[in-house]
Amino acid sequence: MKFLTDYEDKLTEVAKKEGLICLDDFEVLNFDGKNALAFLELISKTRLSLNTLGNIDLLTHDLINSISPDIKFSLANIYLYFPSANNFLKEIKHMNGQDVPTYNRTLSDRRFFYYINVAFEKLYNFWDRVGDTLAMAFKLEIPEKEIFFGGVIDKLCTLGIESEELQWLKKFKDSDYSTFLNRLRIKIVHYRQKDSYFFMEWVNSFTNTEPGNIELLVQLQKEKEELPVLLKEQFKLTNIGFEKMVKLIHFHGPYEK
Repeated sequence: MKFLTDYEDKLTEVAKKEGLICLDDFEVLNFDGKNALAFLELISKTRLSLNTLGNIDLLTHDLINSISPDIKFSLANIYLYFPSANNFLKEIKHMNGQDVPTYNRTLSDRRFFYYINVAFEKLYNFWDRVGDTLAMAFKLEIPEKEIFFGGVIDKLCTLGIESEELQWLKKFKDSDYSTFLNRLRIKIVHYRQKDSYFFMEWVNSFTNTEPGNIELLVQLQKEKEELPVLLKEQFKLTNIGFEKMVKLIHFHGPYEK
């Protein structure tokens, strides 16, 4: 149907404008001159050994052809809907001598926060799959239910591997992954969606302050505007993380020796 084609064309336009590049953008994204699929040739011995036992290609296919494009799709929608999402500072009405905040949510606001929530979950999903891949490639003895990105990286760091790639993954795990991505992902999945968080903060901004004080609204709007930028930066890190994962296996994986 034409409206679906128009929608996809618009998302493509937004993605190009915002520089959103995922692993299956084979003509654009390269690692040492190779696209993501060809780059996996670096770990051909690991793949040959494990595709009969654990199907490591299923994990890398998930990363390249499913999760990474899903993150790009979510981010393109975030940037598509954000311009017409609610702006807390533009919805203040002067009534009875006071500035009164209003929040009549638009459809764009709902869609914006929907894809914000999805992006957090998909980004976590990406790193979870990186953990699965590394655990399989390095034959880590971790119970299946306990295999997750942070635990896998910590386990690898006990093996005495001297690797720039592992150092990068460890630094990412201790910083962006733990302090931003997974911290907020846990809140979204287990406690409250981002739109609920912003709504309650909006309520608090005028119920717990003096009339006419909009400083909390200023901070809330700033936080909202930063979300697309922060998530885009996390998306860029997934491409770097993919490269680090493959090279770590290539240089130090037991099947590659």
